[in-house]
Amino acid sequence: MFGKSIAILLGLGIMSIALLALRQKRYEVAAKISRTHWRLIEQQRDVMRFRAEVASQVRPDAIRTALESMKLQWRAIPHRLDMPAPPTQPRLATKPGVKDPDAIPVEFGG
Repeated sequence: MFGKSIAILLGLGIMSIALLALRQKRYEVAAKISRTHWRLIEQQRDVMRFRAEVASQVRPDAIRTALESMKLQWRAIPHRLDMPAPPTQPRLATKPGVKDPDAIPVEFGG
């Protein structure tokens, strides 16, 4: 009986130590996540600050003046992501019996 109670107490002690270790690990992970989040916020603030500096120092008229002074032929960037796509011509319905060369053929049956 004494041996069983010692074994039970020993098992409970091991489980409590394991529980405390898991709890400590969870606190460490939460602290690491918090530090990483804080670093991310700081980097986002730095990016915004750098963008504000660039925007305050570079104005469109200054860029145009610098490009004109270089005497080079500059072109706009094609397929820019910040510009909307140009509108396309609407496809109108054709008369029955007139074949549309761009239409996908539709097959019925098996």
